[in-house]
Formats: sequence, C-alpha cells, structure tokens
Amino acid sequence: MKLSVLALALGVSFSGSAFATQAVWNSANPWGSETPVSYAEWNIFNSTNDTTPEVALTSGTTASVQETTGGAFITGGGNIYSFSGATAFTATLSGASSGLFDVYLRIGTLGTLASSTATLNGVSATSVLQFNEDQGVVMGGATAEQELYWKWSSVSAASMYTFTFSSTSSSMSLDQVALAAVSVPSVTPVPEPEAFSMMALGIGLMAFAARRSSKNNA
Repeated sequence: MKLSVLALALGVSFSGSAFATQAVWNSANPWGSETPVSYAEWNIFNSTNDTTPEVALTSGTTASVQETTGGAFITGGGNIYSFSGATAFTATLSGASSGLFDVYLRIGTLGTLASSTATLNGVSATSVLQFNEDQGVVMGGATAEQELYWKWSSVSAASMYTFTFSSTSSSMSLDQVALAAVSVPSVTPVPEPEAFSMMALGIGLMAFAARRSSKNNA
C-alpha cells in the first residue's frame, strides 16, 4: 500500500510501519480460492476518474473508479486524496447476463477512516475490516492504514454493478480498489425427511398392490 505523498508534505506524522510495499495488499482476498467471473483492480490511480484498472481478469471487462465529491486530486504516489473535505466515490464493474453472484468491493486506505457503509446498485452493506494499523489522532480525527471489504451475497446478475463508498471526513488517501463478482455454485436440493417417508410409503403401497395382483392371477 502506498503512503500519501501529500500527507508527508503537510507534515502529518505517521509511523514508519506505514511504509508498506507499494501495490501489494496486506491481507488475503475475501473470496478465497474462487475465481471471479468479473474482476478489476487498481493499485495506482491515473486520475480521479480512472477507467483503466491494472488488473482486469476477463477480456472485455469494463470498470471505473471516480471521485464524485471532495475536491480530490492525484498524489505523486498515485493515490486519490482530498484535504478539503470528505470524499465520495462511485465505482463500476461490468457484470453477466444471468446467474447469482457474491459481489465484493475491497479498498485500501491511509489517513482518515472510510465510512463503514457502502452500496451496490443502491443496496447497503457494512464493511468487514481485514487490516488495521492505527496511526493515532491527526488533526482531531482517528487515522489508520486500513484494508476492508463489503460483500453482497447471492446477487442476481446485472450488466453493470455500481458501488458507492466514502470517507468519514477529509484527508483519506485511497490507495487500492478491487471489484469482484464470484459465481454462487448451484446446489441440488436435499429432500426433507418427510419426503423420504412419503417415498418409502409409496414404494410400500406399490409392492403391496403387486403382491395382491400376483395372488389374484394365481
């Protein structure tokens, strides 16, 4: 994860441990060994409306991350940063035409904390914190190097997934973003115990009828 160059320029004091390896996540991806059907990942942002992720798993995947409020700009390290106000973002990922998916939004930040709530196509979810390195209180607010994600389970396929997320106040440096849609495996329903009982009763009645028929024929 990349340290905000602007934060250094402003003299904000972060611990030396914040200098983590650039463009590398500190935590494991939240979808485990599953291979996403749609995926996009940014480790360095080229603009505050970046449509060119470094990683796009499938050919033809379209994706974007855009700062919508907050007056953010790109730092020398390729982060999206705003010191003038809280920053809000919209991200998009092209989807599929059918099926059910677990959909993920994953971010890495430094400085002011991200809001715990994000939305997918208007539906809210609460973040899961994967990594936190407390940087103390700076300019009256809590700061940390963090990695967190949001998950929406069993989402019907959509041609476009649209995410929104934000910071809690000014001075959050957005370092990394990943968007993923993972297929939900189809599961064959297991019959309830009552169904087994009815099947056994039906088989028994068929056997009884067959015996009666054989006796009558004799």
